[in-house]
Amino acid sequence: MKRATSKDVAKLAGVSQTTVSFVINNTPGVSLSEETRRKVLDAAKQLQYIPNSFAKGLKTSQSKLLGVFLPTMNNPYYPMLMQYIEKYTAKLGYNVILCCTYRNSEREKAYLDLCEEKRVDGIIYLFTPNWIKRVIQLSHTIPVVLLSEKSDEVPLNTISLNGFQCGQLVARHLLELGHRKIAYLLSSVTSVSLTRAKRLEGVRNAIRDANLPPETLRVLTAPQGDSGQSEAEAGYSMMDQLLKEGEITAVIGVNDLVAFGALSRVLNSADKKVPQDISICGFDNIYLASMAHPRITTVSYCTEALCKLAVDMVLKVSEDTDVLKLASEPQLIIRESTGPAPRGDIQALAEE
Repeated sequence: MKRATSKDVAKLAGVSQTTVSFVINNTPGVSLSEETRRKVLDAAKQLQYIPNSFAKGLKTSQSKLLGVFLPTMNNPYYPMLMQYIEKYTAKLGYNVILCCTYRNSEREKAYLDLCEEKRVDGIIYLFTPNWIKRVIQLSHTIPVVLLSEKSDEVPLNTISLNGFQCGQLVARHLLELGHRKIAYLLSSVTSVSLTRAKRLEGVRNAIRDANLPPETLRVLTAPQGDSGQSEAEAGYSMMDQLLKEGEITAVIGVNDLVAFGALSRVLNSADKKVPQDISICGFDNIYLASMAHPRITTVSYCTEALCKLAVDMVLKVSEDTDVLKLASEPQLIIRESTGPAPRGDIQALAEE
């Protein structure tokens, strides 16, 4: 008889594999209802599920080092993830090698060489690797986990940020508020980010599902330039362009940093207010989103729990041959930066 897997438990309980992992490991900082926990535990008992991947204990290690790859330090989102990872690994007696590539593939390759030389006990990627073949090769001797966007073509353990669903959540929120003139602001680094591309796909899908024309969404991309340039500045300059044209009622930043820049530009405007005239939202739920005035509507990934899960996945012995593909369950955080479309637009909508 084939041994039950976490995927089998998830299917029987009607939840995601990520939820199964959270329940089985009793992961702290995760808000789950008692009903959900009971469904998972009952399904696990019914299937006689033995969680090999997470219950065999920490493996014997020689280096007590983990390599964590991130694409930049300019976006507060990545230092936030690093803080969660370092805080958790320190409790486990591990040290972290911070491998910031600044989106340079040669730096990434050099850090991969370093991790192999130092015989790290695991590698965590906070973005989709550029050197996929090299990382797959390394994964045969060093456990690798991607905290990024899952791809069926990449045979690596992955915790997906579910960018597609994130885009859908934000777009549906704005559509429900009556917005039909929406701008999506992309920074110049979006072309190398699978997660950001998935967010845009999700937004477009929500608009199609609402039977609205493609013209409902206008996509702006910041000029290609120095990747070290602030994404907040990119959001500010693109918002400046939109204000001069005066047609948009809602703006989605590809992340909170871009949204913060757009918000800053509107706040400097003499005749526009947020959210009375323009609604603004982003993704990632960084600290700036909650400190801005008005606070920015955004999407949260329960990132601290996902970071702990990523660490557990690289440090714990697994006898399973199957590659784990888990997905986060993003949550829309509605704040003061989004509101109903201006009255004129709502009246026009009612007349359609």
